[in-house]
Parts: sequence; C-alpha cells; structure tokens
Amino acid sequence: MQKLLNFCFEMEFYFKIAISCTIAQQLFYLLLNKLELNFISQVLLYWLVGTISFYAIGIFIEKVIKRDDNLTKQLTARVKKVRKQSFPNFTLPGIITGEIKAIISALIIIYLAPEVHRGNGLIVNMGWFFMRIVAADFCFYIAHRLFHTKPFLKIHLKHHDFQDTSSFVAGHKSLIEYIIVTITDVLPIFIFGYDITQLCAWALIGNIYNLEGHSSLSIFFIGSDFHDLHHTDFNGNYGIHSFWDRVFNTFNPSHKKPGIMFPVSSIESKIIK
Repeated sequence: MQKLLNFCFEMEFYFKIAISCTIAQQLFYLLLNKLELNFISQVLLYWLVGTISFYAIGIFIEKVIKRDDNLTKQLTARVKKVRKQSFPNFTLPGIITGEIKAIISALIIIYLAPEVHRGNGLIVNMGWFFMRIVAADFCFYIAHRLFHTKPFLKIHLKHHDFQDTSSFVAGHKSLIEYIIVTITDVLPIFIFGYDITQLCAWALIGNIYNLEGHSSLSIFFIGSDFHDLHHTDFNGNYGIHSFWDRVFNTFNPSHKKPGIMFPVSSIESKIIK
C-alpha cells in the first residue's frame, strides 16, 4: 500500500505539471496562433516569458507569501532547522549577466530544436508535457547526481553557498553549471520537438516549480521539503521530484504536506491514522 501511495504521490506531481502547462499553452495559443512569428520574435518571446515570470514569481513568494507569518507557517514543510543566512541583493551587473545568458540560451534552443506545430489539442499537448517533465526530471537527476561526485563537485558548490534556501537560490549557479543544466533541460525538446506555445508554457510553469522547490514552502507543486533537505543534508534528492530518487535509491525521506493542493498526501495521512 505504501509503495502504491508513493507512486501516486510522484505521479501527482507529473500530472500537475502536465495539466498546468497545458492550461498555460492554451492561453499562449489564443494569443499567438494568428501571429506569424519569425526566428527572432520567437527567441525574444521565449526569453521574455522566462525572465518576467522568474522575477515576478520569485518576488511574489519572497515578498508577499513569506511576509505573512501565518501563511508561511502553514506552508512550511521543513523538518530540519538550519542557521538563517542573508541572501545577496540583486545588482545591475548580475541581472545583466543573467539576462545575457538567458537570451543566448533561448537563441541556441530555438535555432537547434526542431519546430513542430501541434495546435491546441488538449490530449496531444498534455501528453507532450507529461513526457517532457518525466524526461526532464531524468536528465536533471543524472546531471545533478554527477555534480555531487568529486570530478564535478566544484562546478556545483556555488549553488550550495546557501543552506537556508530561498526562491532565487534556484538561479544561483556557476556559468558551467548553468550551461550543463540548460542542456539537460532542453534535451527532451530535441527528442519531442517544440511548438512556441508549448515552449512558453514550459518556461512559465518550470519557473514556478523551480522557485517553489527552493523556497522551503509547500505551495502547489512541491508537496514536501524535498529539495530543502538536499540543501541542508547535501546528500540525496537529486531529482526535480522524488520519482527517480526512489528508482535509484537516493531518496532522502521528506515530510509530505497534506491538504487540498496535495490530495494524495491527504489520503495517505487519513489511511495511516
């Protein structure tokens, strides 16, 4: 029974991503389907969606949600206390450098990836996003686990400057790690091809779950202190979510937060009681 519940919990995450991305894709399709977007327009659009959503979502989590002590307490799944750390402020040179990297990545992805127009069919798009998140999770797991081996550890240490995590730690990487993580994230695009509406939807939802995963809060996608434990223990939980860690026996058990946003955890807590 426990194995079945764990599997359902992991599939819940994948389906949340697939459904959320499909909804976002439908909105982008309504906005873009009558426009003729050339190569440069697609690059700029993809970059803008990623950049604007990254800062907007991160600021919302850190400056709106976390300023409400009651809400923060309800959403906190942390089971291990750590020393509070101050996080570096944004600087203009840092933002400019980050955006240069982001726009170069967008340019390379759209230049090299095969474009496939799939329309706005719900089933087709949801299937694409489901395969995309499972494959992206696997690629990230492999790369992230390699980062924690001796030959590659120095590349990854910058990301672990902070034991007490914050949303924007998601973007705190060395240049080499940024390049490798970007490659692992886009590998599924080369396998499945892309539609610009799907790419924009993925950029938006990907930023949401990535920022949430580093926030130490359980808001919607990450229903536990899964990645938080990776930062505090510096071991295990290498995937985006727990599926591949369970498969490869690197799972660091985390607290599942039950609630309406996490129905499988709620069912599990009732069964256990």
